[in-house]
Amino acid sequence: MADDRQAHWLNAQTALNYARAAVQVGLWASERILIHHTFPNKSAKILELGCGGGRVGLGLAKEGYHHLTVTDFSPVMVDITKGVFAEASMAQSATIEIANACRLTYPDRSWDGVVFAFNGLMCLRGRTDRVEALAEIYRVLKPGGKFLFTANDREKGEHVDLWKNESVLPGCQKGDRWHETDSTPVFMHSSTESETRQELLHAGFKIIQSPLRSEVALEDSSVKKFAGETRFYIAERP
Repeated sequence: MADDRQAHWLNAQTALNYARAAVQVGLWASERILIHHTFPNKSAKILELGCGGGRVGLGLAKEGYHHLTVTDFSPVMVDITKGVFAEASMAQSATIEIANACRLTYPDRSWDGVVFAFNGLMCLRGRTDRVEALAEIYRVLKPGGKFLFTANDREKGEHVDLWKNESVLPGCQKGDRWHETDSTPVFMHSSTESETRQELLHAGFKIIQSPLRSEVALEDSSVKKFAGETRFYIAERP
């Protein structure tokens, strides 16, 4: 278990926790603002990666986006997301299916937008996976298509002092860490803004903006309990 960086997302209790967040937390105020800013056309064809329990996908559907495909690599997460949509009487409002962000099966230039919410890109197995996922996201976006995601920022988050003294784990890069959760440990990378910008530029993206969540909106207590400070990135395929 300790060496399996994907096991957390295949765990039934993890899926239930994220399903609760879909119902009890919903879209963050900052997510809602940036989603509408990034995707003003609600007919845009949007792909969500790493949907977890369907929190953001359901939020997008409720906001009126009607060409949605909501995905996760984990069959458990996909199944629970289908249940969340059905419980909200919105089962027909999105295609919900399995997809691996590192090996997407969608055609080139087929999406207007891609969303990878709540640090999902940083929960992949490491830098190699992130590079592959960014290349795939770039490939499937149409020219002018937008990519919206978040990443923990180890220079501006709540744990700055801890990161200053954190040693690099064997087989990892600085910023890689296992975090305890209510279900199982989760592997996650916390980046710096400079590092993530360099990865985006390497993939060919144009970076539009990268604000901290707290710079976008004041969140309520349920959001702050669910997730600490994080940084948004909005990038475009030229």
